[in-house]
Amino acid sequence: MRNHNFSQTIAIRCEDPTPLIELLEQWDVDQASADIMGYMGIRLLADREEPGRYLIVADFGVVDPDVSAADEAARNNERPETQATSAAMLAHCIGEPEYHDYDELYRTDF
Repeated sequence: MRNHNFSQTIAIRCEDPTPLIELLEQWDVDQASADIMGYMGIRLLADREEPGRYLIVADFGVVDPDVSAADEAARNNERPETQATSAAMLAHCIGEPEYHDYDELYRTDF
């Protein structure tokens, strides 16, 4: 079985996405100088049909063939920086987030 890229989605609700965008922008700046293996990037998507509903998509890739992208993501989730950013984001959310994990089966090359 080949080693797949991995994505975690987090469905959230909030009144104003601006603080989330600011936190995610800072996260990317911080990660540019950090040693996070496999982190490919993050997206914040707004639901067009349901205002106030958002989807965060965090992507991880395979760097070491002996370590799955899902394992890299799990290691990332345990980092204090990740925990702090997650807590800061959740402080702006309404209700509980909904998490889902996905293995990538296909991706269009650009």
